[in-house]
Amino acid sequence: MFAILGDIEFTVSGGIVGMELRSAAEWAEHARIKGKPLLEWIGEGLDEITLSIELRPQLGDPEARWKALREAKSKHLPLALVLGNGDYLGPQVVTDLSLVHHRMSATGQLASAAVQLSLREYTGAFTRKIVAPPALIGPAVSGTPAAAAGSPGLLSKFMPAPSTTQMVIGHAKTAANILRAGKNLYDQVKAGNALMILNQVPQMLGVTAQVIGPLEGLTEAAGLLKDGADLARMGEDVLGSVMGARSSLNPVDLGNIVERFEASRDSLGQALTTMDSAGTRLAGLAAQVITRKA
Repeated sequence: MFAILGDIEFTVSGGIVGMELRSAAEWAEHARIKGKPLLEWIGEGLDEITLSIELRPQLGDPEARWKALREAKSKHLPLALVLGNGDYLGPQVVTDLSLVHHRMSATGQLASAAVQLSLREYTGAFTRKIVAPPALIGPAVSGTPAAAAGSPGLLSKFMPAPSTTQMVIGHAKTAANILRAGKNLYDQVKAGNALMILNQVPQMLGVTAQVIGPLEGLTEAAGLLKDGADLARMGEDVLGSVMGARSSLNPVDLGNIVERFEASRDSLGQALTTMDSAGTRLAGLAAQVITRKA
């Protein structure tokens, strides 16, 4: 599996042919007398991702796959984007969907086409749903001649469902990555004045919201491990610090933002410190997975 958006899977064998990531920064331009304008950084822009997809009968029903993408756009809801290696790219919304017909059937049905799917980072409140692992035969090829023939190039990898240990490691890795991204954002914002910090509150609330789902998943999965009580407590502690970071920023105004920001930054720093303290423990679990003991 290349990636999964909500419950829509994308595979290389199912037609995914490219992925483009655009990350921008917002700069204000100030005119100066007898000189070039001065640029001032005001915040990070929203990440944008473009997926290039080929629709062909050999890879699944083009009409059905196009319909699934259109439905995802029409629902106007953020969807979790997870890469096949387990990296969680956060919630995304479908902002643009284009279809270029290559071939039509004699009855006017879509036979083959190229699709461009544009996604944009969503920073509002979001609860990530846990998606069940894919079946052995990817949905893109299920019911096609390729599936019947058992072509290895068009089948999903024959892998068992992730073990509880693997789920713990995956959630922990995702949470740690988001927390580090949050720390970087806070470190950038701290150099600004009160007004600038106040303008960045939505971004800070957004990044802390993204880590809640992985931490809840970590705590739940760790609780299922025979010796996972310590990791479950760690997950709860980190989540508590994250919630503290969020509550410090709500409500805020120009008069209290500096003090509230410092409190929020301290709480986020504590969350990352607690998460990092479990590095050796998580590395031990990863070793068990590698040696097939878990």
